[in-house]
Amino acid sequence: MWYVAFPFIAECATKILFGLSGVWSIWAPIAMIISLAIPFLILNEKIRIVKVIYLFIIYLSVYINIAHIILFNSEISTNSFMSIFETNLQEATEFMVHFQSLKLLIVTSLFWGIGGVLFLFYDRILYGLEIQARIQKKYLIAAFIVIYPIFSFGDHRCKYPFEKLLFSYIEYRQDFARNTELLNKRAGFKFKNIRSLINSNESQTYVIVIGESVNKEHMSIYGCDINTTPNFDAIKSELMVFREVRSAHCHTQKALKGMLCFDEDFANGDIITFFNQAGFKTFWFSNQYTSGNCDSLTAMIGSLADVKKFINNAHYRTKLSSNYDEKLIEYLRMALQDKAKKKIIFLHLMGSHLPYSKRYPPNFDIFKGENRSNGKSVGVAQYNNSILYTDYILRRIIDLVRDLNDNSFVLYFSDHGEDVTEKPDSPHSHVESLSTPEMFDIPFIIWLSDIYKVVNKKFIDEWDTSKIYKTNNLIHSIVEIARLTSDKFDEKKSIFFSGK
Repeated sequence: MWYVAFPFIAECATKILFGLSGVWSIWAPIAMIISLAIPFLILNEKIRIVKVIYLFIIYLSVYINIAHIILFNSEISTNSFMSIFETNLQEATEFMVHFQSLKLLIVTSLFWGIGGVLFLFYDRILYGLEIQARIQKKYLIAAFIVIYPIFSFGDHRCKYPFEKLLFSYIEYRQDFARNTELLNKRAGFKFKNIRSLINSNESQTYVIVIGESVNKEHMSIYGCDINTTPNFDAIKSELMVFREVRSAHCHTQKALKGMLCFDEDFANGDIITFFNQAGFKTFWFSNQYTSGNCDSLTAMIGSLADVKKFINNAHYRTKLSSNYDEKLIEYLRMALQDKAKKKIIFLHLMGSHLPYSKRYPPNFDIFKGENRSNGKSVGVAQYNNSILYTDYILRRIIDLVRDLNDNSFVLYFSDHGEDVTEKPDSPHSHVESLSTPEMFDIPFIIWLSDIYKVVNKKFIDEWDTSKIYKTNNLIHSIVEIARLTSDKFDEKKSIFFSGK
């Protein structure tokens, strides 16, 4: 019994220590202990291996939740599983390095150490007390049949740990299979009544830059005291800086689903398919980790482009590599030189994805933090350096598009923000279960060519850069700024809607 009870006692104590539950909630783990101990008692010594597997599953699932609580001060959730399942070896390695924790190391050692000791002596404990001799198996089986469903089909907060893992994985795979099926059928998907609001014979080049984990409060163009965006600041008069834009989610795939799909659903149409059918040549260049076109929804969308390249292919069988975002510039040049009259180019940056120190070359290691015991100051400095490097990349992108002397724009926004401060409780990450304001505040900046300003003067004059806007309907804004419309387009869902 103690061997089964220990992980639940450890999990309950962790929740109470981190303020995630009160002492009153101890009834749930007690009932779980009783129900899960029953199969252990029923199994006889001849099938010891079954007991070992059964108990290891319990220990592992509980440990994963404890580790998540220690790292993020929250229990593991569906979003956590989505991050795990869509993470490859390279990203997972960087994640573990970034979140290395002495507290977690101590808890890990104690958890598995005590568990190992109990495992070595559980025979003596259980059979020495002759529990099975005193309790008839038929009563144990009856008790299990009654108790187990209470949790299995009851309140999700009382789900067995291994059930959370299993059903979250099943949910993820079902969603993945659905998107893959939709992707295979994409050739037959048709938007209705796509039309341009400007002269269709006019040359157009549009560039969409998707950032990663950027909190606008760390950008000097948004008022940050540290000069993290000198290149943006130098051309501030050329930029439209929207100040009240917030991501709908702080998980990349969920955020981009709303940004790049109508009604936040791939089944209702995506941005690449829309522009393909609008007569544009589409380009998708990504520095995000991927091991194939279908390992995430974003990769699926990118794979629909006429020209695509995922430059950070970190498949576990290949040599792991991590490119700086600057490598995307050569692909941008190639796309800009393409002879197509109408082009839209998507650049997906690695931006400020943790670990921050890996996102910029040595010559951008400008800001230095104090090496304090909690490492918060150093982390903030490294994050600011990643912003500084992104500012440099964005200025190079704008300069290249400016040289075209074309009807063009560059739109930059981040998928979500990041909580990176020197406060002791700052997680230096984006965990949706914590949901701090910093994880949602994002930059939204537009550069417009002179020709675009002339052609679309009336449209631009109606923009309100102080408008409060959430990005779950961003696709409508991208369609409108490209001066397109269709039956799917809803002007009220666009950031540019003035209500006039």
